[in-house]
Amino acid sequence: MKVVGVIPARFGSVRFPGKALYPLHGKPLVVHTLDRARAALKLDEVYVATDHDDIAEAIRDAGGDVVMTSPACATGSDRIAEVVRARGADWDIVVNIQGDEPYIDPAVIDAVVKALIDSTDCGVSTAMVAIRRHDDFESPHNVKAVATPDGRALYFSRSPIPSPARLTDEELNAPNFFWGMKHLGLYAFRKEILLQYTNWTQTPLEQRERLEQLRLMEHGVKIRLVEVEHDSIGVDTPEELERLIKTPKPLH
Repeated sequence: MKVVGVIPARFGSVRFPGKALYPLHGKPLVVHTLDRARAALKLDEVYVATDHDDIAEAIRDAGGDVVMTSPACATGSDRIAEVVRARGADWDIVVNIQGDEPYIDPAVIDAVVKALIDSTDCGVSTAMVAIRRHDDFESPHNVKAVATPDGRALYFSRSPIPSPARLTDEELNAPNFFWGMKHLGLYAFRKEILLQYTNWTQTPLEQRERLEQLRLMEHGVKIRLVEVEHDSIGVDTPEELERLIKTPKPLH
């Protein structure tokens, strides 16, 4: 079984144009992500999919492999599907690794890949991490995931789910209480599911929540969720990058 990681990195981010190339501790943001992905043990190959020559040059300077894709790709998944159609004849599993998460833990990538390999009835796997702060639970910027006891996804939402409304104060104030599970935007796809998914039109729940993974669920695709220990820090704005610059590089 061949497992390939693809990092979509477009130049024209709406909130932060050119963010893939902004320096973080001496390297472009996307190169940090590439280095973390190359440290994962379960990826046979890693590619960066981009629409911009400067991003491609930065990746090649870092010794990485680049596939040029169309600027018309609407989403990162569409960009990855273009790479699969061009290069992926012998690929079995394709991992979508967000280019703006420079400190993603390689062990998280490995855990998501293993979850899909082990879950033969699932078409996709992804990760979740416990939410320990009430503010993080309430924030619509943190996507919440709810799963069955054996890890099958039931729903994803920007709303605070599962609801704590019927919990007692004693339960809410218990030591190590966690509010719910935060979804991490890392996906392992069986190749055929990825190609089908990018041909489907947006679905009602996807449009309402602005969450692409709900398109999969609305088409009956089973998603396997694996709980991991390490959160991942995304960069959507210049302010978030500035905060990350002031943060020491993680050791894991």
